[in-house]
Amino acid sequence: MVPRKPNDVPPVELTGSLFGSARPKEPKAPTGFRGWLARAEARVAALPWGRIGQGALAVAVVAGGAAFWQWRGVAGEAVTAYVAEATGAVVEKIVVTGAVYTGKDDLQTALGLKKGDSLVGFDASAARERIEQLPWVRLASVDRMLPDRVNVMIYEHVPLARLVAEGTIWVINKDGERIVADTDNAFPGLPLLQGEGAAEHANELFAHLANWPQLLSQLREAQWVGERRWDLRFVSGVVVQLPEQDKDFGTEQALPLLAKLEEARHVLTLNAGEVDLRLPDRVVLRLPETVGATPVTTKPAVAG
Repeated sequence: MVPRKPNDVPPVELTGSLFGSARPKEPKAPTGFRGWLARAEARVAALPWGRIGQGALAVAVVAGGAAFWQWRGVAGEAVTAYVAEATGAVVEKIVVTGAVYTGKDDLQTALGLKKGDSLVGFDASAARERIEQLPWVRLASVDRMLPDRVNVMIYEHVPLARLVAEGTIWVINKDGERIVADTDNAFPGLPLLQGEGAAEHANELFAHLANWPQLLSQLREAQWVGERRWDLRFVSGVVVQLPEQDKDFGTEQALPLLAKLEEARHVLTLNAGEVDLRLPDRVVLRLPETVGATPVTTKPAVAG
């Protein structure tokens, strides 16, 4: 008697001859929507999921790092404030570096802190912003050094010249920006600029004059003429007419010529007159009738 197969064992369909080897029948590929779905699943399974996972991890690390640094700044301020409160920190020393033109009273008002004040609740970032609103301050930094010190670093504008504009004399920087009004004549040593557009062209003029300190030290006024060239007035009263700027002859070429004339004939010692350097092939001197004998008018002795 042949035993019956258990009902829970699925039948296996065999193919081939009766005496040949038996093998399972290959299933047919699904068609239609089921076939499309099976192919899509296969393509998804074939993707390089290992590399994709690594890329996603890298993105997460970068994003997390940026968030950490942002949190670190906020947390640093919070920790500093907490330590100040826990220790009852009181200001004993305020160290200011770089303040030349910024007044002490203005700086202390902007800082909002003085010796003996508590550091609890002191906002260094807000103090820095207030200090940077002061006229002379270009940049600033404010740091709390617990338990009892505050460091203030000031980076000020560098005064270049004075500018006559709108009936007021202004102190300007190298970019032609107005810093403060010189109402008290506190900067008499700075050259005085006049003329429409003088502030915008001042940096170029002074960059050339920096190569000739013997000229710059005697300069008192400079006028931007016709929005194209400079007239320079020196301490003696002599006016030097510089040429318009072009590729062959301009301020850069005229100033060395003026320096040679000053060294050889002392043209800047005249108490009046004009030195015309507008033409590349000649120098024109216009002297007053009462000039008298000067190194300019006297011919140099010829060695015998």
